[in-house]
Amino acid sequence: MRLLSDKALRLFAIIGLLAIGNGMLAQERWTEPIPYGDMDQWQVRYIRESKLLGGKTKTLYALAATDTIRENKAYVSAEGNPWGCSATYAKFMGIETAMEGSVVPEARGYGYCCRMRNILEHINLCDIYAMVSGTIYMGTALEPLGIQAKSKPFTAIDFGVPFTKHPVALMLDYKATISDADSLITTERNKPEMIAGHDCAVIYIYLQHRWEDKETGKIYARRVGTAYERICETIPEWINNHEIPIRWGNITDSTNYKDYEGLNRVDMMARNSQGKMVRVEEVAWSIDEPTHIVMYISSSNAGVFRACEGNTLWIDNLRFVYEKE
Repeated sequence: MRLLSDKALRLFAIIGLLAIGNGMLAQERWTEPIPYGDMDQWQVRYIRESKLLGGKTKTLYALAATDTIRENKAYVSAEGNPWGCSATYAKFMGIETAMEGSVVPEARGYGYCCRMRNILEHINLCDIYAMVSGTIYMGTALEPLGIQAKSKPFTAIDFGVPFTKHPVALMLDYKATISDADSLITTERNKPEMIAGHDCAVIYIYLQHRWEDKETGKIYARRVGTAYERICETIPEWINNHEIPIRWGNITDSTNYKDYEGLNRVDMMARNSQGKMVRVEEVAWSIDEPTHIVMYISSSNAGVFRACEGNTLWIDNLRFVYEKE
């Protein structure tokens, strides 16, 4: 006696084939960790400020192989480590100081995550204030930062690292504390001032095809991939395995395109073959092969020396998502 009809058998066969197919599709998608993106390794630096500032020892953290440095010297990332951050050592007019606290490790489970926070710094001797946003990025800060970092901080950052792969998304865990206030603090004129505006945390990726003009030393780029997300409200609990899609080619005609994702929205600098820092000028969108990646993650998107004090972003487990073409 047949227990199942021919129709039922065909239905079960189709379901089985679909299940196999879905399993195969799932296997065609995978993640790849970003170096130091598990946030479990940190270099600790103890920087002693000048006696004129009180001679205090400040603590700086960098995403890097676990190590402790007790010396006032410039941070140099090891080969294979793409990360720089806003916790930096500075020296100007013979005075040494450090911008601590904006980027720190914080315990999470059996390891650590990265906490980024907007902090108002004050240098007593010079009576200078600086609103510092907690930021990590792919690139290198040119330490010790000089006075030019106060007026034009991005000129002291070599943005981007070589990268030739084709991820489809950034995956990470995150949470955030974001004020709903419509006001910011700016220290563009050295003294804190309140201005209108709402501050958000931000995560973006630019994949670029770069080249250098051999005669002028200028660096140009075509944008080949873009990922962008603003976090504008408090997320009190961890959101795990969150994906931010990377959109390839010209995204200006897409329904979710925003002006702030456009070309040259960041005053981006890089070191050319002559060792000089020059502006990276994005000249077009394209589908070229990428040569460099810029990743920027910050507790503020308000601009240079502007932020809502106290806004905080936590991140962990950064990795790229890939799909078989």
